[in-house]
Amino acid sequence: MKSHAILSYLFVGIPGGLLIFMGALTFNALLGKLIPVSQWTMLPLLCLTALTVGLLARWMRPYHGLGTAVAAGLVAAAILLILWQEGKAGPVFGLAGVLAAVGFSALGGWLLPRLKKPKR
Repeated sequence: MKSHAILSYLFVGIPGGLLIFMGALTFNALLGKLIPVSQWTMLPLLCLTALTVGLLARWMRPYHGLGTAVAAGLVAAAILLILWQEGKAGPVFGLAGVLAAVGFSALGGWLLPRLKKPKR
């Protein structure tokens, strides 16, 4: 792989990973205004946010979207892992959150071309 491509994945993946993390926290805060939420309520929100960012990465970068989606998931996973190891995270949870961030972001980057209608 070229270093230019890896650098490109990182430059777009860093804001994408931050978007996954901040989006999950924002959705959790908004949902907390409506109903009582727990730590495990945030896991589906994190999965949905990571999937959405993966889909957006693939949509905006059709040829390099999967790499960008994986990079975004890895950045979000690194943030979650650091917060989990430091023990300062209230709504962020351990290994399930780390795996969900990487897995659903990659799934979003992989899934978009398969959702398009076939040309006739």
